Amino acid sequence: MDMADTRFARQFYRHQIMLKEIGTKGQQKLSNARVAVMGVGGLGSVSSLYIALAGVGYIRVIDQDILEPHNLHRQILYTHDDLGYLKAKAASKQLQKHNPTILVEAIVENINAHNIEHLLHNVDVVVDGLDNMPTRHLVNSACIKRGIPYVFGAAIGLEGNLTVFQPPKTGCLECLIPNNQNTYTTGDTRGIMGATAGTIGNLQALETIKLITGAGTPLIGKLLVCDFTDMNFTTIDITKNPTCPTCSREL
Repeated sequence: MDMADTRFARQFYRHQIMLKEIGTKGQQKLSNARVAVMGVGGLGSVSSLYIALAGVGYIRVIDQDILEPHNLHRQILYTHDDLGYLKAKAASKQLQKHNPTILVEAIVENINAHNIEHLLHNVDVVVDGLDNMPTRHLVNSACIKRGIPYVFGAAIGLEGNLTVFQPPKTGCLECLIPNNQNTYTTGDTRGIMGATAGTIGNLQALETIKLITGAGTPLIGKLLVCDFTDMNFTTIDITKNPTCPTCSREL
């Protein structure tokens, strides 16, 4: 077993017994996979780290922001030495340090209607590390057009949500939260606990690994609602809207 195999051995070996969840075939799928992480803040810095440590061969991290002091309580890829630097560049550097066997591409761009198709080109899974709904709806629509699974996550205060959108198997973000330009509560207005973002980011990484390897049952068509104030976790079915202006039109 070479260095790369040793690094990931506990994902598919334990006391010389092949683990059914991943196995060598699953590990090879991870190595061949290409994942885009849209935003490397509270969610994306955590999900990208565990995706990298799992051995996903190519990770594209996309973020236009510069690291500020108020980011550090939840964005675990960074230290005080990274303040003032571009998050995408700093994240790429750190992920590459954590796992030099993979390729990490940093893209410093604002995600918008003009570049979204390019940003999602040739990736297998998109992971949501965003902090605003309009951009999420833009990503949602682009994922539908390209047939890419979209691992959605959101965290605020002591609450978090998680699901996997994969039309036509499921509805889409528009089915769940209509893009009607209403005002959405954000971390800037309500605040967020670092551990809340960390927990949802970890779960996003796990769902991504499941999608790639075929292990377990991904959270497709279901929404996980997490209330960390009393550790209440509820999974509810997501209803597909047959007249959805996004996924019914695109499909």
